[in-house]
Amino acid sequence: MKLVPGIHISEGPEVSWHPLADGLSTIPSFAGEEEKPDARVIAVGEGIENGMAALWWCDVPGYGQHKVGAIGGFDASSEKITFQVLKGAEQRLREAGCTIAIGPMNGNTWRKHRFVIESTGRGPFLLEPRNNPEFPAWWRAAGYGELSRYSSSVMPLDGSTAVAPALKARLERSGLVIRPLHADRYDEELRAIYSISLRSFASNFLYTPLEEEGFLNGYRKVKNLVDPDLVRIAEKHGRPCGFVFAIADLEAAARGEKPALVVKTLAVDPESRCAGLGSLLVDEVHRLGREKGFTEAIHALQHETNTSLKITGRHHGKPIRRYALFSKLL
Repeated sequence: MKLVPGIHISEGPEVSWHPLADGLSTIPSFAGEEEKPDARVIAVGEGIENGMAALWWCDVPGYGQHKVGAIGGFDASSEKITFQVLKGAEQRLREAGCTIAIGPMNGNTWRKHRFVIESTGRGPFLLEPRNNPEFPAWWRAAGYGELSRYSSSVMPLDGSTAVAPALKARLERSGLVIRPLHADRYDEELRAIYSISLRSFASNFLYTPLEEEGFLNGYRKVKNLVDPDLVRIAEKHGRPCGFVFAIADLEAAARGEKPALVVKTLAVDPESRCAGLGSLLVDEVHRLGREKGFTEAIHALQHETNTSLKITGRHHGKPIRRYALFSKLL
């Protein structure tokens, strides 16, 4: 469908125009219908100047006393078009009763969110968000400020550990066992991981619970990339109480580089009363990664207030990327 220049709003998740409009990036920017946006906005300029975003306001995280409107699935060919996309998005969110716009965020923090705002120049790693490096400046120019920050850090796998032998022995005496993921019952294992995640992440910034099927589908997509030895599940008296999910950086391998071990998710059930378990899980997956030939680990996408940053610090992690979520009062 050919659109005339201007700002266009499409209600609902359906796509009534081709997402790969001239001048835009390709599919990675696009929010699919399965993510159920409440509306979409597209700005059409002259020539090949175009921009788009998806909007959510019905099923979004809470933030203080505000009614949140999320802006995700964003792409734009210029700063001028960015202004138009965001102007159209803000107007539609105001009409929906929203008092603050947060983005880029595809509805919630389980999905694609954050802009890369700083980088050492190291290539992107597997499962990392990416964006046009000009996008953060364009959003700032449109009146958006940083709401929260995140980082990813790299460290050598040199055999060092963060957990003292006495603490490890105490945890083991308490009935704790750490085992690999059982690939032959993958979905059952994912359900255990899902249950731990809900309890562990409940106090996270902009947390919203995720339906089990949505969680399972996300991990099913990477099943063929997962090494079961690098997903460690902690059990106390037979009950799962923590896990760490790590995966080889296959994007680096595709570029002909030696892949790092990407430590993507670490979660501990706060009700397990296992102080030090997070550090022990990281030590364990680092050890196994080193045995498999990895020489570096990346601790990925950690919120600026996440206690896991202390673990990263103990392993002398150095930031390679910083990210931010942005917001604007409506």
